[in-house]
Amino acid sequence: MSGHNLHNALLRPPIIQILRAQGFHSTRPSVLESISDLTARYMMILASATAQHAANAHPEDPVPVLEDVYQALQDAGAIRPQLREWEEEWAQEEDMRGLDSLLGWITGPAHREIRRIAGFVPSEGDMVDPDAIEKEDYLTALKKKHSKTGEESRYAGTVLGKSGEEHPVVIEGGAPSIREWGVQVRNRVVDGGDSDSSGVSSAPSHLTDDDDAMEG
Repeated sequence: MSGHNLHNALLRPPIIQILRAQGFHSTRPSVLESISDLTARYMMILASATAQHAANAHPEDPVPVLEDVYQALQDAGAIRPQLREWEEEWAQEEDMRGLDSLLGWITGPAHREIRRIAGFVPSEGDMVDPDAIEKEDYLTALKKKHSKTGEESRYAGTVLGKSGEEHPVVIEGGAPSIREWGVQVRNRVVDGGDSDSSGVSSAPSHLTDDDDAMEG
Protein backbone atom coordinates (compact mmCIF):
# COMPACT_ATOMS: atom_id res chain seq x y z
CA MET A 1 0.00 0.00 0.00
CA SER A 2 1.42 3.37 -0.99
CA GLY A 3 1.86 6.16 1.53
CA HIS A 4 -0.97 8.19 0.01
CA ASN A 5 -3.44 5.29 0.21
CA LEU A 6 -2.34 4.41 3.73
CA HIS A 7 -2.83 7.95 5.00
CA ASN A 8 -6.28 8.12 3.40
CA ALA A 9 -7.21 4.79 4.99
CA LEU A 10 -6.15 6.06 8.43
CA LEU A 11 -8.10 9.28 7.92
CA ARG A 12 -11.43 7.67 7.02
CA PRO A 13 -12.34 6.28 10.51
CA PRO A 14 -12.11 9.70 12.24
CA ILE A 15 -14.15 11.27 9.44
CA ILE A 16 -16.82 8.58 9.85
CA GLN A 17 -16.93 9.12 13.62
CA ILE A 18 -17.31 12.87 13.17
CA LEU A 19 -20.17 12.36 10.70
CA ARG A 20 -21.86 9.97 13.12
CA ALA A 21 -21.52 12.49 15.93
CA GLN A 22 -23.28 15.07 13.74
CA GLY A 23 -26.23 12.74 13.17
CA PHE A 24 -25.33 11.18 9.82
CA HIS A 25 -25.85 7.41 9.72
CA SER A 26 -24.96 6.66 6.11
CA THR A 27 -23.20 8.21 3.16
CA ARG A 28 -21.93 7.31 -0.28
CA PRO A 29 -18.31 6.18 -0.62
CA SER A 30 -17.67 9.04 -3.03
CA VAL A 31 -18.85 11.56 -0.43
CA LEU A 32 -16.63 10.01 2.24
CA GLU A 33 -13.66 10.10 -0.12
CA SER A 34 -14.30 13.75 -0.95
CA ILE A 35 -14.55 14.77 2.71
CA SER A 36 -11.41 12.79 3.55
CA ASP A 37 -9.56 14.44 0.69
CA LEU A 38 -10.64 17.92 1.79
CA THR A 39 -9.57 17.13 5.36
CA ALA A 40 -6.17 15.90 4.18
CA ARG A 41 -5.67 19.03 2.07
CA TYR A 42 -6.61 21.25 5.01
CA MET A 43 -4.15 19.43 7.29
CA MET A 44 -1.44 19.83 4.65
CA ILE A 45 -2.17 23.56 4.49
CA LEU A 46 -1.81 23.82 8.28
CA ALA A 47 1.41 21.79 8.29
CA SER A 48 2.95 23.74 5.41
CA ALA A 49 2.01 27.11 6.92
CA THR A 50 3.43 26.04 10.29
CA ALA A 51 6.73 24.98 8.71
CA GLN A 52 6.91 28.24 6.74
CA HIS A 53 6.33 30.39 9.83
CA ALA A 54 8.96 28.39 11.72
CA ALA A 55 11.49 28.88 8.93
CA ASN A 56 10.80 32.62 8.78
CA ALA A 57 10.67 33.32 12.51
CA HIS A 58 13.65 31.27 13.68
CA PRO A 59 15.62 29.93 10.68
CA GLU A 60 18.53 28.91 12.91
CA ASP A 61 16.26 26.33 14.56
CA PRO A 62 13.24 25.77 12.27
CA VAL A 63 11.43 23.41 14.61
CA PRO A 64 7.81 24.61 14.90
CA VAL A 65 6.71 26.04 18.22
CA LEU A 66 3.29 26.98 19.55
CA GLU A 67 3.42 30.47 18.04
CA ASP A 68 4.04 29.00 14.58
CA VAL A 69 1.01 26.74 14.93
CA TYR A 70 -1.08 29.68 16.15
CA GLN A 71 -0.16 31.78 13.12
CA ALA A 72 -0.83 28.85 10.76
CA LEU A 73 -4.31 28.45 12.28
CA GLN A 74 -4.90 32.14 11.64
CA ASP A 75 -3.74 31.80 8.02
CA ALA A 76 -6.08 28.84 7.46
CA GLY A 77 -9.05 30.64 8.98
CA ALA A 78 -9.39 28.36 12.02
CA ILE A 79 -8.80 31.35 14.30
CA ARG A 80 -10.35 34.61 13.17
CA PRO A 81 -9.64 37.54 15.53
CA GLN A 82 -12.13 40.37 15.24
CA LEU A 83 -9.55 43.10 15.73
CA ARG A 84 -6.65 43.91 13.42
CA GLU A 85 -3.11 44.02 14.75
CA TRP A 86 -2.99 47.82 14.87
CA GLU A 87 -6.33 47.84 16.68
CA GLU A 88 -4.93 45.45 19.29
CA GLU A 89 -1.92 47.73 19.75
CA TRP A 90 -4.17 50.75 20.13
CA ALA A 91 -6.36 48.94 22.67
CA GLN A 92 -3.24 47.51 24.34
CA GLU A 93 -5.01 44.19 24.55
CA GLU A 94 -4.78 41.09 22.38
CA ASP A 95 -8.06 39.88 20.90
CA MET A 96 -8.40 36.29 22.14
CA ARG A 97 -11.96 35.67 21.01
CA GLY A 98 -10.93 33.53 18.03
CA LEU A 99 -8.64 31.35 20.13
CA ASP A 100 -11.18 31.11 22.93
CA SER A 101 -13.80 30.00 20.42
CA LEU A 102 -11.53 27.24 19.10
CA LEU A 103 -10.66 26.05 22.60
CA GLY A 104 -14.33 26.18 23.52
CA TRP A 105 -15.17 23.86 20.64
CA ILE A 106 -12.39 21.43 21.59
CA THR A 107 -13.46 21.26 25.23
CA GLY A 108 -17.18 21.70 24.59
CA PRO A 109 -20.10 19.32 24.03
CA ALA A 110 -19.62 19.02 20.24
CA HIS A 111 -16.12 17.62 20.53
CA ARG A 112 -17.13 15.47 23.51
CA GLU A 113 -19.87 13.89 21.42
CA ILE A 114 -17.32 13.08 18.72
CA ARG A 115 -15.10 11.44 21.33
CA ARG A 116 -18.05 9.52 22.77
CA ILE A 117 -19.01 8.17 19.35
CA ALA A 118 -15.37 7.19 18.75
CA GLY A 119 -15.27 5.33 22.09
CA PHE A 120 -13.01 7.68 24.03
CA VAL A 121 -15.64 9.00 26.42
CA PRO A 122 -17.80 6.33 28.10
CA SER A 123 -21.53 6.41 27.51
CA GLU A 124 -23.99 6.17 30.36
CA GLY A 125 -23.84 2.72 31.95
CA ASP A 126 -20.40 1.78 30.61
CA MET A 127 -18.15 0.18 33.23
CA VAL A 128 -14.80 1.61 32.17
CA ASP A 129 -12.06 3.80 33.53
CA PRO A 130 -12.64 7.28 32.03
CA ASP A 131 -9.13 8.47 32.92
CA ALA A 132 -7.50 5.60 31.04
CA ILE A 133 -9.63 6.23 27.96
CA GLU A 134 -8.96 9.97 27.91
CA LYS A 135 -5.19 9.39 27.89
CA GLU A 136 -5.21 7.17 24.79
CA ASP A 137 -5.00 8.57 21.30
CA TYR A 138 -7.39 7.47 18.58
CA LEU A 139 -5.00 5.19 16.71
CA THR A 140 -3.92 3.32 19.86
CA ALA A 141 -7.52 2.67 20.85
CA LEU A 142 -8.38 1.57 17.31
CA LYS A 143 -5.49 -0.90 17.20
CA LYS A 144 -6.51 -2.40 20.55
CA LYS A 145 -10.09 -2.70 19.37
CA HIS A 146 -9.09 -4.69 16.29
CA SER A 147 -6.44 -6.80 18.03
CA LYS A 148 -7.72 -9.97 19.74
CA THR A 149 -4.71 -10.15 22.05
CA GLY A 150 -4.31 -6.43 22.62
CA GLU A 151 -0.58 -6.72 21.95
CA GLU A 152 1.52 -4.53 19.69
CA SER A 153 3.48 -7.47 18.26
CA ARG A 154 1.32 -7.81 15.16
CA TYR A 155 2.14 -4.21 14.19
CA ALA A 156 5.90 -4.50 14.81
CA GLY A 157 7.97 -3.44 11.83
CA THR A 158 5.07 -1.53 10.24
CA VAL A 159 4.16 2.15 10.18
CA LEU A 160 1.52 1.43 12.86
CA GLY A 161 3.93 -0.11 15.35
CA LYS A 162 7.43 0.04 16.67
CA SER A 163 10.37 -0.46 14.37
CA GLY A 164 11.27 -4.09 13.93
CA GLU A 165 14.59 -5.36 15.18
CA GLU A 166 17.24 -5.68 12.50
CA HIS A 167 18.60 -9.18 12.02
CA PRO A 168 21.64 -10.09 9.93
CA VAL A 169 20.80 -11.86 6.68
CA VAL A 170 22.91 -15.00 6.28
CA ILE A 171 23.72 -15.80 2.68
CA GLU A 172 23.07 -19.39 1.69
CA GLY A 173 26.36 -21.27 1.54
CA GLY A 174 27.73 -20.15 4.89
CA ALA A 175 28.90 -16.57 4.25
CA PRO A 176 27.86 -14.47 7.26
CA SER A 177 27.52 -11.27 5.25
CA ILE A 178 27.80 -9.76 1.79
CA ARG A 179 31.21 -8.39 2.75
CA GLU A 180 32.50 -11.86 3.68
CA TRP A 181 30.99 -13.37 0.53
CA GLY A 182 32.83 -10.79 -1.58
CA VAL A 183 36.11 -11.61 0.19
CA GLN A 184 35.63 -15.34 -0.44
CA VAL A 185 34.90 -14.82 -4.12
CA ARG A 186 37.93 -12.55 -4.62
CA ASN A 187 40.18 -15.03 -2.80
CA ARG A 188 39.07 -17.81 -5.12
CA VAL A 189 39.90 -15.65 -8.13
CA VAL A 190 43.33 -14.77 -6.74
CA ASP A 191 44.09 -18.42 -5.91
CA GLY A 192 43.64 -19.55 -9.48
CA GLY A 193 40.14 -18.84 -10.62
CA ASP A 194 38.91 -22.39 -10.00
CA SER A 195 35.25 -22.97 -10.64
CA ASP A 196 32.83 -22.76 -7.77
CA SER A 197 30.91 -25.97 -7.29
CA SER A 198 28.27 -24.22 -5.23
CA GLY A 199 27.16 -22.21 -8.24
CA VAL A 200 28.13 -18.81 -6.83
CA SER A 201 29.24 -16.55 -9.65
CA SER A 202 32.36 -14.42 -9.51
CA ALA A 203 32.05 -11.05 -7.91
CA PRO A 204 31.82 -8.10 -10.30
CA SER A 205 34.73 -5.70 -10.56
CA HIS A 206 32.94 -2.96 -8.62
CA LEU A 207 32.08 -5.24 -5.68
CA THR A 208 34.85 -3.77 -3.57
CA ASP A 209 33.32 -0.31 -3.80
CA ASP A 210 29.77 -1.52 -3.20
CA ASP A 211 30.50 -3.69 -0.17
CA ASP A 212 30.73 -0.82 2.29
CA ALA A 213 27.61 0.87 0.94
CA MET A 214 25.56 -2.34 1.19
CA GLU A 215 26.81 -3.08 4.66
CA GLY A 216 25.80 0.45 5.79
